Amino acid sequence: MTNMPDFWEIGGSAQPYVQVSGTLQNRTAFPPLDEQRQLAAYLDRKTAEVDTLIRKKQALIARLGELRAALIHRAVTKGLDPDVPMKDSGVEWLGEVPEHWTVPKLKYVGQVESGHTPSRQHPEYWENCTIPWFTLADVWQLRNERTTVVSETNAKVSELGLANSSARLLPAGTVILSRTASVGFSGVLGVDMATSQDFVCWICGPTIRPMYLLFALRAMKEEFRSLLMGSTHKTIYMPDAYEFVTPLPPLEGQDEIVRHIEQGTRDIDVLIDKETATVALLRELRTSLISEVVTGKVDVRAEAARLGGAAEEVAA
Repeated sequence: MTNMPDFWEIGGSAQPYVQVSGTLQNRTAFPPLDEQRQLAAYLDRKTAEVDTLIRKKQALIARLGELRAALIHRAVTKGLDPDVPMKDSGVEWLGEVPEHWTVPKLKYVGQVESGHTPSRQHPEYWENCTIPWFTLADVWQLRNERTTVVSETNAKVSELGLANSSARLLPAGTVILSRTASVGFSGVLGVDMATSQDFVCWICGPTIRPMYLLFALRAMKEEFRSLLMGSTHKTIYMPDAYEFVTPLPPLEGQDEIVRHIEQGTRDIDVLIDKETATVALLRELRTSLISEVVTGKVDVRAEAARLGGAAEEVAA
């Protein structure tokens, strides 16, 4: 142990539940008791200050996440023109929508599909697998809701397996929604692929854009939660999925809304990333501070002012 104050004592230690032969030779620095109390009080004070800054940054990150969700929800339910005449949609989670929009069931604007898993009792169904197969193992790509288009899968299925199951090859542009276990995560297929039965899928018709439908589904997160209330097995059942509705502006309006959401969420994500990086730096500062103080590398009396301002500088 280097750079230790010369008035600190060195002592051996043995740790319980660890092989004693390897620990009896360990040596630990022991400053005088008065010094220990001073170091502990200093660390309590300084780590509490850093922890307060971390909590503030985490609260800001949470608010930015809420702002992000609100931006999506407002754009797909109210549009971008604050002066447009509104009408009652007749749907509780939507409230009022622009007067010139329609509110159809999704099954009328897109072909509803569900995936499947080829039988594992037929090994030949799982040979020569070349078709991308999106399963719950791939949902991690969608969890932060920044990814919109998915093209990679953890597993693949064979043409023979696909032909002998209820699954089918879905075209690129199909919108998918996880409906079991990890419920409510949505994406757009970037390539032709199949999915497991854990997803409900919509092949969009000529009146709805895939990216607009994606954001409409992401605006429905609270509606999905209401479907799961009281359920021990978290599932959106297909009959419920067939009843989903969507606010539907004209195609030009959908395109404008998608551009607005993409730009707005991109700007918010930059801020979230910045604050997340700051939290990481503050945690590193906390660890470094503790290490330097307990190893005697910091003279608490001389460095109190300097280290006290370091956390504020990182957070600025």
